[in-house]
Amino acid sequence: MPLFIFVIILLGIGAFTMTTSTTSSVRGIRIHNPLNIRIASNAWKGKVTPSRDKAFETFKAPEWGFRAGAILLRNYQLRHELHTLTEIIHRFAPPNENHTANYARFVAGRVGVGMDERIDLVNNKPLLVEVLHAMSIMEVGRHYSKHTVLKGVNLV
Repeated sequence: MPLFIFVIILLGIGAFTMTTSTTSSVRGIRIHNPLNIRIASNAWKGKVTPSRDKAFETFKAPEWGFRAGAILLRNYQLRHELHTLTEIIHRFAPPNENHTANYARFVAGRVGVGMDERIDLVNNKPLLVEVLHAMSIMEVGRHYSKHTVLKGVNLV
């Protein structure tokens, strides 16, 4: 009987440790796209071509997905002059697909800034990491650490 219990425990542990991001039921985790960035003509570094998803980019690892997110958010500020979370989230997660105000409120609360407060994601790397981490929680749940986000930001 003790051997039987040992085998059951061993099989349970094996099944638990074999669950990887490629078997996740969450799309953004499965395709290493923690922000659910839609397929576009961007030649992202770390991009898997063709994507394993019809609507969203697939990346080699989540760090590459966070890198793409960092570039997008910085471009929103540099090219489109979007300087508040309300403006940024409105563009990133448009109201026709998302509850944009709730999304911006969630990210602002996690980061500790006002939704309409002017922020700098170009020169403030720690803030960029915080915003990307909060956005990933909104998009795919509490799966990624801030360390993984930082690794992605450092790839820029």
